[in-house]
Amino acid sequence: MEKLQFEVELAADEDPKNNIMVIKSITTEDGITYLIPLGFQAVKHHPQLIKLPEFLKIKKTLQRRGNNRKVWVFMPSDILALYKDDVGNMMYNDYLLQEMTQVTSQSITDGKLLEILDKLSDKSKVNEGKHNSLNKLNEKFVLKKFDNKTTNAKQWLQSFESECVRFDLNSDTERIIALRLFSNDSENDWYESMLIKHGLNTLWKIWQESFLKTFADKSWSSVMYALNFKHLNGSLLEYALKKQRLLLEYNSDIDLRTLVDLIVAGLPTYITNKLDRQEMTDPTLLFSALRMHENHNKNVPKHFTETKRFTKPEMENKKRTCQICFKMGKKNRFHPENLCWYKEDKNDGVKHCKNLMLEIDQFQDTKN
Repeated sequence: MEKLQFEVELAADEDPKNNIMVIKSITTEDGITYLIPLGFQAVKHHPQLIKLPEFLKIKKTLQRRGNNRKVWVFMPSDILALYKDDVGNMMYNDYLLQEMTQVTSQSITDGKLLEILDKLSDKSKVNEGKHNSLNKLNEKFVLKKFDNKTTNAKQWLQSFESECVRFDLNSDTERIIALRLFSNDSENDWYESMLIKHGLNTLWKIWQESFLKTFADKSWSSVMYALNFKHLNGSLLEYALKKQRLLLEYNSDIDLRTLVDLIVAGLPTYITNKLDRQEMTDPTLLFSALRMHENHNKNVPKHFTETKRFTKPEMENKKRTCQICFKMGKKNRFHPENLCWYKEDKNDGVKHCKNLMLEIDQFQDTKN
């Protein structure tokens, strides 16, 4: 009875909340590994195979997403016929499987990279200094290295593909090679694994899908940060430019009107009151208006009113209820009694009553 080795992994289902077992490759007794296409990897496509006892053991072993095992399976003749034809070709459902080429990033020759470098140099002759530094590729692309902690994976990959088109890197192999030069150390493990599993001579679409599944941000944090980003201080224009970038990073397809509205929503009220919404139809018009307001505010002299500082006894006196007002039925009036409006003057013949000063005639009783 012939045996085959299957590589099985616990991966995310179409619904990310659920896990599913997938069969990624088949290895023969000769040590040759064949890759199973993505569309056929789910175990639901292999109903006869997963009933074998070896697969029942794997099901108990794989507990966490990302765990994988390689297991040898003795293949009954009826099941073996599903994966190997009469002349020895490995297949699945009459689909011939691709043999995996064992390759690492070190096996990417300098000559191949220099061919790409020629394209990036507009077909001109590459000087000796460029031959000694393959990092010149990074200088040609208008693109920073990918960082999965701070960069939106989908937007970055779209920019990478646009740069590949601009420099005529249209073949799948050229794009895969160029991708290595824009990966940081934290992404190198993923790149090395992809090289081992799929090799250079494979479809770019496979790398594209794996990249997005691995590094795509599935949380709401970046979205909420972009929407809630507001101007607190500093330049109005710098705020608007940064919020525009944050909004486009999570949704590059956002329409211009909505983009303007979301930027304005984070501005101070005294600025939004000066902006005519009917005129702000494009972010560039908004930026121009904000720059105008900033220049105008720079020419307006700022006046500051010096606040009188009270001593501690004075502050306590200010917080004390005025007893004169309290006796007159006027409650919750806090001021010093010597400054009270209703205070009686001790001078003879004069009384203060609100804003009226009444003279009191003094009569002397005389006896005739």
